[in-house]
Order: sequence, then C-alpha cells, then structure tokens
Amino acid sequence: MRTRYLIGILFVAVAALPFVFMYGTGRDGHGRDDGKAEQLVIISPHRREVRLEYSRGFQAWMMSRRNRNVRITWIDVGGTTKILKELESRFAGSPDAPGADLMFGGGVSPYKIGADRGWLTNVVLSAASLEGIPELCAGSPVYDHDGHWYGVALSGFGILYNRPLIERLGLPVPETWEDLGRPEFCSWISSGDPRSSGSVHMCYEIILQAYGFEKGWGLITRMCANVRQFGESAGVVPREVAAGDVAAGMVIDQYALTMIDSIGRDALKFVLPRDATVIDPDAIGMLRGAPSPDLGTLFIEYAMSEDGQRILCQPAGANGQKYSLHRMPVRRSIYDSPGGPVTCPYDFETSFRFDGAKEAQRREIVNDLIGVVLIDGHARLLEAWRRATSPGADADLVARLCAPPVTESELAVLAGEWNDPRRRTEVIRKWAEEATERYRSVL
Repeated sequence: MRTRYLIGILFVAVAALPFVFMYGTGRDGHGRDDGKAEQLVIISPHRREVRLEYSRGFQAWMMSRRNRNVRITWIDVGGTTKILKELESRFAGSPDAPGADLMFGGGVSPYKIGADRGWLTNVVLSAASLEGIPELCAGSPVYDHDGHWYGVALSGFGILYNRPLIERLGLPVPETWEDLGRPEFCSWISSGDPRSSGSVHMCYEIILQAYGFEKGWGLITRMCANVRQFGESAGVVPREVAAGDVAAGMVIDQYALTMIDSIGRDALKFVLPRDATVIDPDAIGMLRGAPSPDLGTLFIEYAMSEDGQRILCQPAGANGQKYSLHRMPVRRSIYDSPGGPVTCPYDFETSFRFDGAKEAQRREIVNDLIGVVLIDGHARLLEAWRRATSPGADADLVARLCAPPVTESELAVLAGEWNDPRRRTEVIRKWAEEATERYRSVL
C-alpha cells in the first residue's frame, strides 16, 4: 500500500512538471515572469536565435538606460504571408486593439501593405536616432519618411551552392539565376514555397522584374521544374544544400551565412547575382492600437541604436551574445569599426532598380500563380520538362512549356480583383486546369 501511495505521488509530480515550467517562464521562454515586468508583444517571422538575442539585449538596455524591467512576448504564426493573414484577422475582429505592439521582420513589402490597409501607425524617431543611417542602399529606401516602418537590417537574395557536390556531379558553378534553370540541374535545386515564405517570394519577384515578366516567368518555370521538392519555409534550402540532397538553391543571405559559418567556407558558397538582385531592408513598424506604444517606440529606438545594431553582426560570446546572427546592419559606421561585417551592402552597385510598389500590389496573386501552376502541379511539370529537354524533342516544346499563363497587364487587372474570394477561386481553378492541359500537351 505504501509503495502504491509513493508511486501515486511520483505520478502526480511528473504530470505537473509541464505546468510548473509553463508558469515559471514567460510565454516566449526568455526569462522568468515575476508579474512586475512591463510586457511588449511582437509578431515576427524571425527565427528563435534572433528573438532570444533581441529579448536579452532590449531587457539589458532598458534596465541600464531607464531602470525599467521589461519582458517580450513573441508571436510566431509562420512566414510573412501568414503574418499578413493573421493581422487581417486581428483587425477584422478588433479594429482598434490587435493585441500586439510591433511587427518585426519580413522585409519591407508587408509594411507597405500594412500601411495601405491602415494597420500601422507612424513612429517619429529623433534626428539623433537616424544619424549615421543612410536613406538609400543600392537604390532602395532604408526607412519610411512617414515613420510607418524603419529598416533594422539589410538583406541580399542570392544562390547558395554545395561546391564539392557541384564538382562531383560535373555541374557548372551557379552564378546567375539563369544557371538554376539549366536542364543539367534537374532535381538538384531546392526552393521554399512563396505562399508561406516572404524571402522565397522576393527571389521570384526579383527574377520577374530583373528579366521582364515574360522571360522571368519562363526562367521561374525552368527553375521550378529543376526543384527536387518544395519545402514550406525558406529554411529548408540551406539545410538541403548543406546535407548534399541538392546542389544549389535560392536563399536570403542570413540563412546562407549562418549555414556557411556552421559547415565551413570550403564546402558552401553564396553568390549575389549581379544586376539581378536587390538589397532589401528588413523592417519594423508599430501596429495601430498597440497596447504599449511607449515601450514599442523604445524598442524601435533600441533596434536602430548602436547597441541594437551590433547584435546583428557581432559574434557569439561578444557582450553576452549567445548566437551569431549574420545580419547586415543599417547603421553605416558599424562596417568601419573593428569586428564589423566584411561586406558592406552600401558598396553594392547594380543597374537594376526594384519596383517595391509593383511587388506589394501583386504579391498575393504572384504567389498564387506560382503556387498553383508550378508547385501544386510540380509532378506533371517535371514530367513535361524532362520530355521537352530530352534528346530529339521538338525545339518549341520548352517555349510552349515556359510561356506565361497571363500577361503582366492581365495580372495587374486581376490583382485588383484578388480580394474577391469567388473571383480568386474561379481564376485559380482556371489556371490549374490550363496548367494540366499544357503539361499533357507537351507529354
């Protein structure tokens, strides 16, 4: 009887452990919540390491500068596309109380969309806060003069490849987007899904603008035909390239550099295609109806400060930092200081000018077009691609396979109708049927 009694106590104690830990730590797991800390709520696609470092850094900064105890709760719903849907739902349910203070990360496009839809409120930073931060980088604005968003980091989009695997397979070194569309790379390319990843979307949108819509669509078709399999997130690309499951893939610089730091510079290489990529700010903005606007403003000031900017690029172990984030700061002086990044994006020269307004206007419809035609129908696309590039195949098969389903002007008209669910469903069904028929005709 005594033994059974002890076993019962032990069972209850073990069962209670999850609840002990749940109440003993904050929701984000970044520290103990003693009930006295001010709370800041941030919705973000940033990976765990970024969240941990900014929680640690901001808490220390606030305590030393303001003698205020703060705690950050991070809301992670997935990539940029899912964040926009989350915000749409929050503001539809409670127009003046979204339940979050800031949106942090995901490029610039979602902030332009958020500003247009009235989800963001402007934050005016002092001239001292912006001193030393250029207004432009490679032709792109670093921050919004109306204060709806501020670039915290700078991101480049390029190609990560596995050098030993490339050599073993006898493949050409991929230095341009067009290289990823060569038939030799069939099943050796990796990509995430633009419908769930903002950085993957940016890679495809860059190609559409850099090469022109018709030629860009043809290249994207060939690239997607070469993809081994599509992962939901952009993080799948560096993992597959590093593991040798694929030879190359499209990726944002921070993911590439983090993996290179882990695996080694001899094995993995990262390339920014010249005149066919952009340096894009990774922004932050305050939501309308934020519950803690004062704390949100202070976080933005911290993120733009010297202390907050160094978190992006200083190595693990420096100033209490646990993880190396491999990001490029927006503050120019950090590149000239000891321990600053080797590559300075402000020195990047390109004749390509990215149209951010166009990208924001057609973001959802471009994602759906690529998703329905090239990703959902990937198995049939792959068969058709192998048939079109087989020895002795008709010369016009590749051109037929790679022709865009719509013109750029038609796409612009449809983008204005994309908020109508019935119209969107109707067009998506039509695209799917036409894609199936096209692949069948090539086969």
